[in-house]
Amino acid sequence: MIKKIAFISHRSTDMEADKRFWTELLGLKLTTDHAQWAEFETPDGKTIAIETHSPEGSPPTLALETDDIEAEVARLKAAGVPFHGEILDNKVCKMAFASDPSGNMVMLHEIAPDRA
Repeated sequence: MIKKIAFISHRSTDMEADKRFWTELLGLKLTTDHAQWAEFETPDGKTIAIETHSPEGSPPTLALETDDIEAEVARLKAAGVPFHGEILDNKVCKMAFASDPSGNMVMLHEIAPDRA
C-alpha cells in the first residue's frame, strides 16, 4: 500500500551549486548531505533530493513510500504494470522502478526499518 510521497529527486550536475540554490536561495533545510545525494525539507515536511546517479537528461523521479515493497510490486505486476529490473536493496532502502501508462518513471520506496 502506498503511504505517502517519499521524495522527488532531481539529477544534479553540480552538487555544491545546487545545494546553495536549494538552501540559500529557496530557503529549504538541508537534512542529508552525501557526496552523490542530498535531501532538503520543504516547510510542509516533504523531501526534495538532488543526486548524481541518474543518467544525464533524466527527468525528476517521484518516489512513493510503501510499507511492503515486495507485496506492492507483486500486486502491480499482476495488474500489468511494467517494471524496470528487480527490487534493489541498498541497506538504506529498497526501491523498484515502474512506468505509468504514459511512460513516466515512478519509484516505489521502502525505507529500512531502522531508518523509519
